[in-house]
Amino acid sequence: MSFLTIQKKGENTKVQKNKIKEQASKTVQELLDITKIEDNIINNTDYSKYYIKIAPKNINILTNEFLLNEILNLKVVCNVVDRIEFLVVDKVEKLEDNKNYINSLLNDSTEDVTRMLLERDLQTLKQLESQKGSSREFYIIIPLKTENPHSRQIVLNVQQALQNKGFTILNCEKKVLKNMLQVYLERNFSGDIVKNFDISGL
Repeated sequence: MSFLTIQKKGENTKVQKNKIKEQASKTVQELLDITKIEDNIINNTDYSKYYIKIAPKNINILTNEFLLNEILNLKVVCNVVDRIEFLVVDKVEKLEDNKNYINSLLNDSTEDVTRMLLERDLQTLKQLESQKGSSREFYIIIPLKTENPHSRQIVLNVQQALQNKGFTILNCEKKVLKNMLQVYLERNFSGDIVKNFDISGL
């Protein structure tokens, strides 16, 4: 059957319009096949992905010997399960509260020196906000089939391997994953919690 079909003018136009309308009404959540987001987990129709957020190490200060050791440690973690994925995204840093606080101090301050220092702090925060795309968040992702009874043990094995090799595991609750998707999909660095516009189940 050909992908492209030729139809007579006016033939099945109502059906076509309904199909186009149905496709256009799909939400982002449906297009990405996300059924639910929980702490550490993004669920899809036939599988789920378990996210482990790890603290980055400053490789700029490591010697070549230590850097090689870190690579070997990561290789050990990768060998714990058959399939493992890595995700690196820009980091969300919510600085709006800090800026509002400094502005309130500026409004209340009468001393010139104090105002000058506060304005410098405010300028520094604005610079950080414009440069924060350079910092990163690191995730190790474990794809799991929904019906797999050993899923919990697989996750525990990976977490144990990470801890044994000196990696620090960070909090990865639901709001962290939602903000990660917000940055990944639309480059939104506001840090505001993503609202459930699609369906309440998200």
